[in-house]
Amino acid sequence: MRQKGFIGKLLLIVIALVLLKYLFNWSIFDAASSEQGKNTVSYIRDVLTTAWSYIKTPLLPLWQKVLEYLPSRS
Repeated sequence: MRQKGFIGKLLLIVIALVLLKYLFNWSIFDAASSEQGKNTVSYIRDVLTTAWSYIKTPLLPLWQKVLEYLPSRS
């Protein structure tokens, strides 16, 4: 079975948002501007900030090694 990558999931999300806007006249921007939407966005931001604070220490040196192996474009 073929696994879908990050770009496939991102494309699926974009298509879903377009269909929601077209079929139900629902906008993610209108939803995010409501009071509940602002609270949800704030909560997600806090969760991502906390998660990043834990994973950045091991992830940044690993990412640096990945970049060292990539050929330079100059």
